[in-house]
Amino acid sequence: MSFDIKPGRGSERVKAWIYTILNPVIDSLRRETELLKIGNLSWRAHSRRCEYIRPTSELIDASQQPNLEDFLAEHPAFGDRFVQHDAALASLEHAATEYVQGLLKASSFQERVNRCLENYDAQLPFNPAYPDLLDRRNEVPEYVAEFIVNNSSSLPRHYAMYSFWKEYAKVFQDDFGGFTEAAHDNLTHKTQELLGISDQLRIDLEALRLTLVREYDIPAAPIEPPRNMLSENALR
Repeated sequence: MSFDIKPGRGSERVKAWIYTILNPVIDSLRRETELLKIGNLSWRAHSRRCEYIRPTSELIDASQQPNLEDFLAEHPAFGDRFVQHDAALASLEHAATEYVQGLLKASSFQERVNRCLENYDAQLPFNPAYPDLLDRRNEVPEYVAEFIVNNSSSLPRHYAMYSFWKEYAKVFQDDFGGFTEAAHDNLTHKTQELLGISDQLRIDLEALRLTLVREYDIPAAPIEPPRNMLSENALR
């Protein structure tokens, strides 16, 4: 760091960097890398974006933009790192979109979805708890493609597609790469590329945070003021 005037112990300026920039980005990168490690992109067909993996610009509250600009003025290398991360994410989202489009165009994929739907419909009289998917039949291929992209072996019980996917997830996961092999390989490559960038960025930001809290004797997160037990008791 190269300050014209070096901040002092307990600097409010450095606290602002830690609390409004470093902490939210680090927390998000931790979640992001865990998702990427298991192949869950949280990609959504309706938006063609990853729901829980976001550009760094969206991880910092808009009101904290001045603190971000101040932080990057003193740590310009991280500005380039953030741009690199966001470019890799955009590339991953594009690869996921291309892969899904390839799946939806593949006659073998559509045939497999239709066969599973026919089997599912035939089971409805014997499984009263299974919802009828008639109203969303045209949407099922897109849902299935989304589940495949996100490596979803199961769904939350409140999802309308929960019962269908419980029955047929393995049918698609055993051979889903074969529909569009090149696009699948590209998606895998882009996932690993983003994982490497995100993991190293997280490590470096955590190291910087530790350096700052030690150097300026600042807690790594805001501390809630201690509760006054005497005052609480007096109010009872």
